Amino acid sequence: METAVSFLLGLVLGGFGVSACWGLFWLVLAMMGVARGTSGWKVVRASFAAGTAPLLFALGVWWMVDAARVSTWPFLTGLSAVPAFLLGMGLRKLPDGTRVGERLIGGAQTMMDTILGRHGDCGGCGGCGDEHQP
Repeated sequence: METAVSFLLGLVLGGFGVSACWGLFWLVLAMMGVARGTSGWKVVRASFAAGTAPLLFALGVWWMVDAARVSTWPFLTGLSAVPAFLLGMGLRKLPDGTRVGERLIGGAQTMMDTILGRHGDCGGCGGCGDEHQP
């Protein structure tokens, strides 16, 4: 029973950690978009919530976990299970032959271009001025 609890605690922390990192990544991009005038505060608020909520949950779980449990193999296995699962899913092929990870990266790149106001006709520099407004 102790092994299962340690694994589940690690699994929860691993999931919250991945989610928090993803949300905080978008928070940084949203703040850059606001600074450049290509994104609004609504995106910043959404990214802030998406990053800080799982981070606070992870900190709460971390605070409740016994220090001796953190170095056990079931906890560490659970901690790495979500990132390993996501990596495995990213390598999975879709029916059209592309991989899930390729699609995720492509979608993230499109969102980054939109938030940062980049364009493709001059190499996507994002700083050309009024002639390339998104």
